[in-house]
Amino acid sequence: MVWIFLWYLIAQPDLYERGGELLRAGKLVEAEKVYRDHLKAKPNHVEALANLGSVLSRKDDFAGAVTQFKKALALRPNLAPLHLNLGLAYFKMRDWPKAVAEFDAFLKAQPGHRQSMQLRALSLLEMEDYKAAADAFEALLPGDTSIQLGLATAYLRSDRVAQAQKILGPLLENGNSAEVLLTVGQALFVEDRLDEAMESLNEARALSPTLPTLGLHIGAVHWKKKQVAEAVAEWRNELKAHPGNPESQFTLGAAIAMSGGDKIEAERLLRASLARKPKHARANYQLAKLVWQNKRSTEAVSCLEKSIAADPEYREAHYLLGNIYQSLGRKPEAAREFAAVKRLAAKELSAQQDLFSEPR
Repeated sequence: MVWIFLWYLIAQPDLYERGGELLRAGKLVEAEKVYRDHLKAKPNHVEALANLGSVLSRKDDFAGAVTQFKKALALRPNLAPLHLNLGLAYFKMRDWPKAVAEFDAFLKAQPGHRQSMQLRALSLLEMEDYKAAADAFEALLPGDTSIQLGLATAYLRSDRVAQAQKILGPLLENGNSAEVLLTVGQALFVEDRLDEAMESLNEARALSPTLPTLGLHIGAVHWKKKQVAEAVAEWRNELKAHPGNPESQFTLGAAIAMSGGDKIEAERLLRASLARKPKHARANYQLAKLVWQNKRSTEAVSCLEKSIAADPEYREAHYLLGNIYQSLGRKPEAAREFAAVKRLAAKELSAQQDLFSEPR
């Protein structure tokens, strides 16, 4: 009996090793089951927890992966790759602030790791922290086309058009790509060269019809040309092609509301956008306008407070909030908001004057 028992032990592969074999073979369902069975007996096996997290990530169960990576990290806080795995999971979940925090933790242990540096830069871009994003992309130079495009985009969104064009010019000379043409189109749009912008964006579409955000930018050109129906159609198609994108939900919702369309649909889209990006200043502002029109003043005030917290210099949000406070008889708060409007208007005028002042 002893020999039979020993033979059984030798013949049965270790569950942890078996899980690794299944993971390497891409058999994710089987690997998950084996790792979970192993962890029932050894719940504090850090490597098994980390590998289970990797299995779940590959199955697109990023929330489940985060749970396993956190368990492993709690047991072994100094295991730096777990921060990278967490950052990747949060990145896939579009939870940009948490992704940045995990990439920062990983880079503290392993500075100079280019993949995490680039993902961190992209996360900052998605967070609309354009200065930090530009700094992060600059730290990756010299880099490939994706790095240069990321930096050009950060420059464009922070109104550093000339610096963006210095990057885009050589990229165009070395051959067009849909991504380069999209970024060039954005630069031309910022300069109000709408026909040229549309030409560049259409060239990008010819090369890559399903390129994410392309429809957003084509729609923006139509909107600026007062071609409302065409703009809305582009934004609907963009959202259909890439459902769940909070920027597409916001843009379409705001356009429908501003053009006198279906307010119920507009509100639904704005709420969907805010569910993913609760600190979106302009989505909160547009939703505040809609709910205020329906006499829901308490919610309107809450939305505007969130809008101003996200962007303290959002003059329109201060103005609407002042009007709502005034209608509610809250005179001190109204006076405060109108004072902010006056201060921001003066600041904007001063900035415009500085553009035309003689250099000293």
